[in-house]
Amino acid sequence: MSTSPDLCIIGAGTLGVDLALYARRLGASVVLADRDRPEQGDAAQQALRMASLVQSAKRAQDMRRAPELGVGASEFKLSAKQVAERATRLVENRIRATSPEILTAQGVTVMRGSVSFVDGRSVLVGDITIKPGKIVIAIGGAPAIPDIPGLGDIDVFTLDSILENQRKLTHLVVIGSDVAAVEQAQLQRRFGAAVTLVPHGPFLSDFDPEAVSLLLAAFVDEGISVRTGARVVAINKRSQGIGIEIEAEGGVREMLDASHVLVSAGRKIDLDELDIAKARLRPGANSSRTIRPVGIVAGQEGWSAARAHGRAVVDALLGRRRANADFPVPRLVETEPGIAQIGLLTPRADKARAGDTILRENMTENDRAAAMGNDRGLVKLTLDGKGQIQRACVVDPFAAELAGTLALAMSRKIGLADLADLPLPRPSLFEVFSRLGENYLAARNVSTKGQGGRTLRRWLGL
Repeated sequence: MSTSPDLCIIGAGTLGVDLALYARRLGASVVLADRDRPEQGDAAQQALRMASLVQSAKRAQDMRRAPELGVGASEFKLSAKQVAERATRLVENRIRATSPEILTAQGVTVMRGSVSFVDGRSVLVGDITIKPGKIVIAIGGAPAIPDIPGLGDIDVFTLDSILENQRKLTHLVVIGSDVAAVEQAQLQRRFGAAVTLVPHGPFLSDFDPEAVSLLLAAFVDEGISVRTGARVVAINKRSQGIGIEIEAEGGVREMLDASHVLVSAGRKIDLDELDIAKARLRPGANSSRTIRPVGIVAGQEGWSAARAHGRAVVDALLGRRRANADFPVPRLVETEPGIAQIGLLTPRADKARAGDTILRENMTENDRAAAMGNDRGLVKLTLDGKGQIQRACVVDPFAAELAGTLALAMSRKIGLADLADLPLPRPSLFEVFSRLGENYLAARNVSTKGQGGRTLRRWLGL
């Protein structure tokens, strides 16, 4: 075992394992420092568990909507216990594929024990000191709990604990306005609970307002109460249930009767347990030329973004340049319809910058979407003056798949005009890209030079 590897990754959650294997494929010697406990908020495991729960909830919702497609309504029984157990099995099967034995066979040295910095170049794992060339911090974080009077007097769900819930909830109040809060609101509603979402701030503020409005309309149809602009100001524990006092815009207060509360307020990172002060980083910093944070520590809670950022960090630390390393990864809201967004918003979402063009296509006009019974959806693209896609937003039950195609086109510098000739079967959801390409070509101004050339060819009989 080398005590001077090229790279040491602290944290053996899914992200740490992925980056260790990635670095090995690049030829680096790697030590994976396993703190001998699960890393809280493991993004990949939570994403897989959430995907399983969402699919179970979708089946239940499809059965409720079956009469709309001409299929007679039928009674069905939803078992919260079986739904949770299925999600757990999926996660456990994936964990087995990255056991220490398998990692060792692939050339990763796994060391278990408490982990702490000795100085800026050395790390103590258990009772062994290693001096890696570079260090990546990929630890998890505990759910943050906001300071709300009375919250500490009740048992609350966090994003970790609610994923393992095996009971049917009566009335769930969700406190939060981030992606996870929104996803849980719809999920628990489809599992049969009454749900009230109190955002405690702007609702999905990082996503296109037009897309968010479509999702909010879907929430209203499903009976989810979203108290936009409201905050929870106090919580009262009762012998039966919980009293939630909320304050709406204008100072109007209202009392809600709830059975359970879910808090989604991000995560808190404890770097002190790593003795990070001994690394002698700059005041207020948690990184240096040789020490880099990834994942939750770097503010990347979503799995896809965390992995993309983590691999870019590994590339940089190992001195490797990779094409499109900084390419934005689609961000997803795992609801129905889902929202997938690529790139940052413009300062005004309804206004293009000079030289840019915004194109929209309504997914309700797509034949495949109509046949599936999807009654709302949108693809919205921002193009530069050359027709290259700069930003994209998709609202659709298959938003992730559609956005993946757009991300590929953007990374390969494929212009929207090229998508007009995309060979597709019909009907297909992906026809929306052909229509957008055709609309772009139809709206594009023909240059005077081009007009003159065609006129000359007509005169010459060509």
